[in-house]
Amino acid sequence: MSLAELWSTSRAQLEGKQVHQIIAFAGTGQLSDKTDTASEFREFLGLVPSDYLARYADECLQESFPGSGFALQDVVNQVGKRLGYPANQIKLCLTRRDFRCRLRCIENS
Repeated sequence: MSLAELWSTSRAQLEGKQVHQIIAFAGTGQLSDKTDTASEFREFLGLVPSDYLARYADECLQESFPGSGFALQDVVNQVGKRLGYPANQIKLCLTRRDFRCRLRCIENS
């Protein structure tokens, strides 16, 4: 069962999970670019409320785990998408000093 199906049918199973636990349910459980896991995770992110996206971003910044960079980029891309920006116009900027995630949208030339 995909994350999207699980979210639709058994939301309670995912609501309290941390982002790395959710990724473990998707595909092979190993998040990297251009994989079934990534596609499934991105589809899931399109379904969850925005406050979940904020929580997932915080978790990626606070605790390193395999694929945390990919997860954070996917979360930021979903935020940008909801704001109306295409994924190819979103760049993630992180500062180590304060662990704040900043979203900068750049326009194509």
